[in-house]
Amino acid sequence: MNRKSIYGRTAGKIGCYAALLILAVIFVFPLYWFFLNSFKSYEQLFQYPPKFWVWPFRFANYLEAYKYPAFDFGQMMKNSAIITITSVIGAVLSSSVVAFGFSRIRWRGRDQVFVLVILTMIIPTEIVLTPLYLIYSKLGLLNTWFPVIAPFFFAKPFYTFMLRQSMMGIPVEMDESAIVDGCTVWQRFTHIILPQVKPTVFAVIIMAMQDQWNNYLEPLIFINSNSKQTISVGLTFFSGMNATEWNLVFAGAVMVALPILIIFVFFQKYFI
Repeated sequence: MNRKSIYGRTAGKIGCYAALLILAVIFVFPLYWFFLNSFKSYEQLFQYPPKFWVWPFRFANYLEAYKYPAFDFGQMMKNSAIITITSVIGAVLSSSVVAFGFSRIRWRGRDQVFVLVILTMIIPTEIVLTPLYLIYSKLGLLNTWFPVIAPFFFAKPFYTFMLRQSMMGIPVEMDESAIVDGCTVWQRFTHIILPQVKPTVFAVIIMAMQDQWNNYLEPLIFINSNSKQTISVGLTFFSGMNATEWNLVFAGAVMVALPILIIFVFFQKYFI
């Protein structure tokens, strides 16, 4: 290999790393700015020109946000955690079972029904909120967690699609061998199919967790008691009639975002 080609390859690598570094800075900067603002005072947030570093950090923002008198931050975090964990369990159980039925069991009209399930993804949530509100009102389920959690126990279409596509990649011979060995349908699902789609299951867990943890619309519509409300709605309580305490908003948002960020960091290898 001559010297010219070596220099050319080295220059190419330097250019590639430089481009990647620039892109990394562009994508990381909003996150950095988000965290930095949580340590600023209210006045520092509106300084011009803006400061890209402040010292000392104002850690009191976090304590003030947590103890904000308008609502119980800790209780709402607990509510969100309970709702999210329950919803994730429901999403994994229901979506995996339905996906198994669409991928490993043959029955008349299976593919046509699956298409209908996928088509429901184009229906905006806002369209069904009014009829759902009337139904839950008639059943006396308003101001409870049921309307927020229940949809995750009915096989969300996108989660079902992901799991179904993953299950379709498993050779049919494995089912045939299991049937010969005397496995029931449930044993085929729990012992053979489900263990082989663990990466997709973990991806569904993270997405369901993110969807429910950040869920704002349904809790706002169906829950009217602060003691049962979720933290995604609680963050809006920092906005008063005359002003918004933005430094506390950033601090509260960081505390709300951290659980999802931490979980994503540990399980990001499952997003392929």
